Amino acid sequence: MSRQTSNSWNHFGVRGPDGVLEALPFRTWIFPPGWRRSPADYYPPDGKPIFRVEWRALNLERAERGETLNTMPPEARTRGTAVAYRNRIYVLGGDCFGDPVCPDKKFNNFHFHNCVFYFDYARPDCGWKKGLPMLLPRDSPSAVATQGKIYAFGSGPYGYTGDCFAEVFNVELNRWDKLPAPPVASGLVPGSVSPHVLLDSSRSRILVHFSSNDSLHAFHTHGGSWECLDPEFGDWSEASVIVGDIAYFLFDLDPAYAQTGLASFQAYHVVDKKWLAVKWLSEPQLIDVPFEHMFHLGKGRMCVLLHHYAEGSFWYITFRVKVTSDREVHAEADSESIRTVPSQDPSSRFLVL
Repeated sequence: MSRQTSNSWNHFGVRGPDGVLEALPFRTWIFPPGWRRSPADYYPPDGKPIFRVEWRALNLERAERGETLNTMPPEARTRGTAVAYRNRIYVLGGDCFGDPVCPDKKFNNFHFHNCVFYFDYARPDCGWKKGLPMLLPRDSPSAVATQGKIYAFGSGPYGYTGDCFAEVFNVELNRWDKLPAPPVASGLVPGSVSPHVLLDSSRSRILVHFSSNDSLHAFHTHGGSWECLDPEFGDWSEASVIVGDIAYFLFDLDPAYAQTGLASFQAYHVVDKKWLAVKWLSEPQLIDVPFEHMFHLGKGRMCVLLHHYAEGSFWYITFRVKVTSDREVHAEADSESIRTVPSQDPSSRFLVL
């Protein structure tokens, strides 16, 4: 991808030539004034769409919120999951209350969608296009893209107990197929996939956590088989990332962590299948707002992102991690560990390309 060199943000290229992440693309749902989040107010009397989905970018080094990159078609739904593969961005599913541009024409009825939209940022003039719909309507599915395929897990309609808890899209063949269910285990409910799955690309597998019994499984993309990595893994966090052989997790602050700050930062060795000791050399400043995402910026530098709705701003925390020779994880806050950027957006979601 090309290096972004100006404030115009006229494309999605946000990595420098060394591959280090420079900015985070994000979507915002722009609602009209006076919207009160109820079905009756979901669209104005004139029948026009009540929101628009805009793509922008947050520059991490300059702490700037960029101008609009692109706007999705009005049929795009809220809470769709975005994934990037090669030069395309795919947005999968979402939900709505049935506004006048609902693709399913289910007006004034809350429901999930199976719609797919994609954008080729190598050919930006072509705009957004409709893709082949998923087999099952999904709201915020856990999804990753790798090796010419897009995998979508969980988040089916309420009460869904069918056999399509997960599916895979073959980009070249333009085809969705069901994924096999995970192995039967005590208390495991296939539809209980936790938000956010982790792509362990070096081992061609996807790490999937099931909240019904707090187990951790691996889906092997070569051969389509499942492996139980840890039947008693424990809690899972959406703010998680894999770097090498280690998965890092950052959990929201709650009374259990009130006296220890980022003691809720944990590290798990995905090969040895065990937790590592974590030691903070210096802790970053924290605020009691749920963490939404964690990214690896390169060279052991981490970025934790959250959206402070009450203050109308993005907050992001940066720190560095190092694994010692005896496999203890040392974490140290950057000198300016927390930065804020006015968001001006009621709802946002980020994506690393």
